Amino acid sequence: MSARDPSGAGEKSSTRLIASNGFGMFMLGIALALGGAFASQSVAKAIITSRSASSIKVKGSASIDLRADSARWVTTVTCRGTTLQAAYASLSKDMQRLQQFMTTNTFTEAEAKTGPVASSTLMGKDAKGNNTNKIEFYQLTQTMEVLSPKVDAVATAARNVTQLIQDGVDVASGQPAYLVSSLDSTKVDLLDKATRSAMERAETLARGSGSSVGALVSANQGVIQVVERGTTGSSDYGEYDTRTIEKTLRAVVSLEYAVR
Repeated sequence: MSARDPSGAGEKSSTRLIASNGFGMFMLGIALALGGAFASQSVAKAIITSRSASSIKVKGSASIDLRADSARWVTTVTCRGTTLQAAYASLSKDMQRLQQFMTTNTFTEAEAKTGPVASSTLMGKDAKGNNTNKIEFYQLTQTMEVLSPKVDAVATAARNVTQLIQDGVDVASGQPAYLVSSLDSTKVDLLDKATRSAMERAETLARGSGSSVGALVSANQGVIQVVERGTTGSSDYGEYDTRTIEKTLRAVVSLEYAVR
């Protein structure tokens, strides 16, 4: 039988040892818990990376040729006179000649409409080139706007209207705008073709790696372009060509598919 330590030092030592071991176990538990959390985050990141790697991103493009089915064209006649009455008489005569020109080019009065008359004054100048208070000329302008589905007739008339200048008519021709009325419905078909093109590319790439295309993960529509036929120009903000009759509608879509 061992002798008991009367001072109790052995019991205190054992107590300190137990306390020390208990704190160590507590810290070990925290370390394991934190390690498990970090491990869980690492696994989660690995899963996300794996999922990201198990998808394929492709682009599909399509184009549809269009022809404008309406046109807007504006011409302006300018006349001057030393009196307002003289200027108006000259303007009326020249507008009649412009109206005859439009009729010759098959436009009806409903298609070729005149706008309001605008007036201004041109002041005389002194010997030093400074404006005076004397009115030298009255200037009148009037527009004629053509809105017609006869796009070819508009193109021809816009080229030939300068014939009136040879006859003494001060006429200015604006650039005709050629428009497509069925643009919205055509866009639906265009996006369908572009989407099919993207899916075909995804299937080709997946087959090459021994995989198959799964569900659609994301889709993004690019800017739709209306450009002159035969050109390759584009704009980041979209382009709508109104200068030409023959056009091409283009679209690009970006798709992401899951890969099985």
